Amino acid sequence: MTIDHGDHRVGGKTGGGPHPVPTSAYGHSVSIGRIAGIPIRVHWTFAFLIGLVVVANWSLGRAAVATGLLWIAALFAFVVAHEISHCLVARRRGANVLGIILIPLGGLSQLEAMPEAPADEFAVAIVGPLTSLGLGLALIVLGLLAGAHVWPPTLFAGSWWARLAWLNLLLGMFNLLPALPMDGGRVLRATLARHRSNLEATLLAGRVARYVALAMVVIGIVYDFWLVLIGVFVLMGSNAEVDAAQHPHRDITPRDERDETS
Repeated sequence: MTIDHGDHRVGGKTGGGPHPVPTSAYGHSVSIGRIAGIPIRVHWTFAFLIGLVVVANWSLGRAAVATGLLWIAALFAFVVAHEISHCLVARRRGANVLGIILIPLGGLSQLEAMPEAPADEFAVAIVGPLTSLGLGLALIVLGLLAGAHVWPPTLFAGSWWARLAWLNLLLGMFNLLPALPMDGGRVLRATLARHRSNLEATLLAGRVARYVALAMVVIGIVYDFWLVLIGVFVLMGSNAEVDAAQHPHRDITPRDERDETS
């Protein structure tokens, strides 16, 4: 998932020069390294996910706790691979990549501004899901060569080949949902922007995103509370995208930093 911290386009044009993003835009996060020169940071809320895994598996013993933590590590390793693909294509298309931040719900690729042309936004958005789908298919092939059972789909039982393969396939397919600010929502907006202004495309994509977010919340209430959280995140993100498109010149600098420079 990519987050645009710079100015926003209207009618296919940039609304002024890109705004520099203050360090505080990262929130309270910890650097864990760089890949291809791209900073990787973990948000402080990630501690809650670690704690949840430990508590959920504590009664099952240390081995279960270790397996749970290993699964989280594997999950977010592939999330980083997904996000790195976004960043590399964005950088190739002329965007200034600020870094990747990991939160309990996934990863965010932070760009100073999205590439201007719809074709560039399409390329940046689609490469993440394609990377995950490609990794998933590659793991299925490797699993079959290793003699592992990869069917039926599984995430929490069976061979690690199958679990990691289906994890990546699910990650790729889920991110293709047409809901801003998810990758599928950006693909939808970029496609709409080929024959519309960016504002019109964003309004339409935002409307679709709200329906998808509502469906996530309803389904999540019945099946999985995490889906409720993702639905709320999508709803907030889509509203922010629409607001940014409607007000492209709004100053995003935090108040305290504006005061210091005024």
